[in-house]
Amino acid sequence: MISYIDEFFRDPKGMLIFFLLAFPGRILALSLHEFAHAWVANRCGDPTAKMMGRMTVNPLKHLDPLGTILMLVVGFGWAKPVPVNPRNYRNYRRDDLKVSLAGVTMNLLLSLLGQVLMFLLLAAAIRAAASVTTSVQLGLLFARYDYYNVAIYQVEESFGEVAGYLYQMLYYFTVTNLVLCVFNLLPVPPLDGYHVFNDLILRRRQLFANPRTARIASTALFVLVLSGVVGRVLGWVDTQLLTLAGNAAISALRALGLVP
Repeated sequence: MISYIDEFFRDPKGMLIFFLLAFPGRILALSLHEFAHAWVANRCGDPTAKMMGRMTVNPLKHLDPLGTILMLVVGFGWAKPVPVNPRNYRNYRRDDLKVSLAGVTMNLLLSLLGQVLMFLLLAAAIRAAASVTTSVQLGLLFARYDYYNVAIYQVEESFGEVAGYLYQMLYYFTVTNLVLCVFNLLPVPPLDGYHVFNDLILRRRQLFANPRTARIASTALFVLVLSGVVGRVLGWVDTQLLTLAGNAAISALRALGLVP
């Protein structure tokens, strides 16, 4: 994570472009994650978040100052958790599960949307390219995410630099949402995954971990994130998922006749 700082001093212009392209998608991903929690909680009978103005996609209502700064400095941040009162739920445990899954479901859907737009843009760039792209090259562009820079070149060659920046924004948006989805499913308090684990497996009456346990778990998780351990694990998982998505995309686009 600290490599963000090192990279900034090594290539300030490149990192500035990266921030400008990645930051909007990250803000949107966090805001919609929290909005989803608030919206589902309200549907389940708890208007707490709505009454506090949190049932909105406005980032200013959701962003945490420290989490936003860390997102810029080390590449990892967070938003303010949506306040809920489980006593208002119509069904105590079932509704807690719904609210807990709302955020990660939103991120999953946004990631899928980003992938569709990204793959369609790449497919259009390949069709518009003057040179013929071989089937092997095509498969690598879609199914191997270490060919990301080659894909950007393909888009820029066909549609120009602005389209290349658009492709990068879609990529960062897609990856950010996928990372948030997988990360928040970790069964560690105070993450959503702890609630899912509790509701489905532990089934304790107390939906939230006690303050001491939550504090210890949060500290340990924060240390692991800063050490890069969590990033490496999530990076491996995301690469596998994105590779599967790329393979599915190339098969679907070929079946539709959109790419050779």
